[in-house]
Amino acid sequence: MESVLQSLISGIVVGSIYALIALGFVLIYKSTAVINFAQGELLMFGAYLCLTLVVAFKIPFWVAFFTTLIAAALLGLLLERLFLRPMIGEPAISIIMLTIGLASLLQGMIHVTWGSETMVYPAIFPTEPLRFGGIVVSQVYLYSVFFAVLCLVLFNLFFRYSSSGIAMRAVANDQQAAQSMGISI
Repeated sequence: MESVLQSLISGIVVGSIYALIALGFVLIYKSTAVINFAQGELLMFGAYLCLTLVVAFKIPFWVAFFTTLIAAALLGLLLERLFLRPMIGEPAISIIMLTIGLASLLQGMIHVTWGSETMVYPAIFPTEPLRFGGIVVSQVYLYSVFFAVLCLVLFNLFFRYSSSGIAMRAVANDQQAAQSMGISI
């Protein structure tokens, strides 16, 4: 019974991380009708940048984390303005091929910048596991699930109650109708 509960907890943790990844794909797909194959590489860029800020520059993790969020958002905005925006109106396959090319470009840049060696983050969260009877739960698991649920709740509130979120939902539902109502795409 303990092994079933242990597996259930591990599944919930992995599922919460997959939920965040899926949220990213859905947000991009619903707003553009194209799957962005460079999304994983943008995430990888953020992970390497945060690791560099923490390890090489000795910046506290939370400062590095939020700095990385800003840097990744700026990189995403730059890629959108330089490559994706000029492709508006082009066939979907052209945009998909572009995102595959961007993924390869980002992989190459990351490989040149950080190399191909495996890197490990220093311990950021407490490493002592929590024990509930015979079940052992890593504190990192708890933080991961908490962060995933927090992000999902915040995104839900944003899309439900903010004017930007409602406009994004309108665009996702029908781009032409949203544009005719004055929503900038």
